[in-house]
Amino acid sequence: MKKIGRFVLKSPFRARNLSIEELAEACGASAATVYRLCRDLGYDGYKEFQLDLAASLANSEGVSLEEFGEGARPPTIVRRVFEYHRQSLADTERLLDVRVLTRVAKLIQRSRKVLLLGFGGSALAARRAEDMLLNLGLTAVAVVDPFTQIFATENASPGDVVIGISHTGQTTPIIEAIEVARRRGARTVALTNYPHSPLAMASEFQLITAFHEHRINAAVSSSITAQMCVLASLYFILGSWGGSKAKRLANEAEQRTRRILRTSGRRKREKSSQGG
Repeated sequence: MKKIGRFVLKSPFRARNLSIEELAEACGASAATVYRLCRDLGYDGYKEFQLDLAASLANSEGVSLEEFGEGARPPTIVRRVFEYHRQSLADTERLLDVRVLTRVAKLIQRSRKVLLLGFGGSALAARRAEDMLLNLGLTAVAVVDPFTQIFATENASPGDVVIGISHTGQTTPIIEAIEVARRRGARTVALTNYPHSPLAMASEFQLITAFHEHRINAAVSSSITAQMCVLASLYFILGSWGGSKAKRLANEAEQRTRRILRTSGRRKREKSSQGG
């Protein structure tokens, strides 16, 4: 167990990519020993330990403004930013529990309505998820105002699914809204970067991202990339279950959108012509 601990401390970035069997082999130990170490550290199993390790590394290796000083060339900046995003998505894909995601999809499929709670960048993810679920013929509402979240979750019922989206998992109004919804009997889901955050602990189900947090400013520090990949996965799972009905609804929405865009473009051209 000491050998395993030393290996993780010395090579954490390598360890986060290894399965329990691969980590055991790299340390000359057994998978059972790795599991016992995780339990001794307070985790339910290796998956939970790996999630916590990835979250810690994501928080420590984010992009900082100091890396892009006056001498940094634009191609270098672009390459570094894309590298961080690719790594974040790869980590999220590897650590995402597909069984939990599938369970959440089934709950949404049978739900009366879905409430999506978020602020800031997470509000953008909530609104986009609302569009995707509506596109499948489901009842979904993005609630991005803290006062509206109070009223919305006070009226939650056992037939509802409430998804709280917060990168840090420490957004107090969303945590409180999730707690209220759960007391009302709704099924609650946390979409967050931190598996042991207050939001994750308050929710029945946890969908964990592994976004490498950017420490430049609030506008750039956007975990929406990983959040949207998780939500898009939900959308396509539900769409695959919807059969011909889901395809028909999606096609009708696409056609209506194109008609609106064509009409809007024609009106702009006519207005411009009249003005000339």
